[in-house]
Amino acid sequence: MKLDRNINGTGRGKYGLINNRKLLEIIVPPRVDGESNDASMVKLRRERQVRDAIDLLESLGILDWGLAGTDSEFFVIKLRDENAQGVLARYASNAMRAGDSDLASDVFDLAARSGLYSPFCKKPD
Repeated sequence: MKLDRNINGTGRGKYGLINNRKLLEIIVPPRVDGESNDASMVKLRRERQVRDAIDLLESLGILDWGLAGTDSEFFVIKLRDENAQGVLARYASNAMRAGDSDLASDVFDLAARSGLYSPFCKKPD
C-alpha cells in the first residue's frame, strides 16, 4: 500500500486538518470593547459562514472529528513535532515486518524529514 499523497497526483493525503483553536476563534469570537457595529457584523457573518461550512461537511460525512472512544478515533502527529521521528520509524518498521514494503518505504521517507530532521522542528503544542 502506498500513501495517498504519493499516488493521487495532488500531493495531499487521505485526510486534511482543521486547526480547532483557530476555528474556535471564529465561531466564538472574543468580545472587544468599543468595537464598531460594522466590525461586529463582519465577525457574525464570518462565524455563520464557517458554521454553515462545518455543518455541510459533517452532513456529507466528510468531516470526522475522531472523537475518543469511537471507531474513527485518531491522533495526529505533524512531522515538525520533535517526537515524530521515532514514532514514524517504528510505524515503518512494523509495516515492513507485516510485509508491506511500499507503506514502510513511504513512512521511512516521512521519518527521514521529521522530528529533529525537520527544518520546522518544534516542541508539540
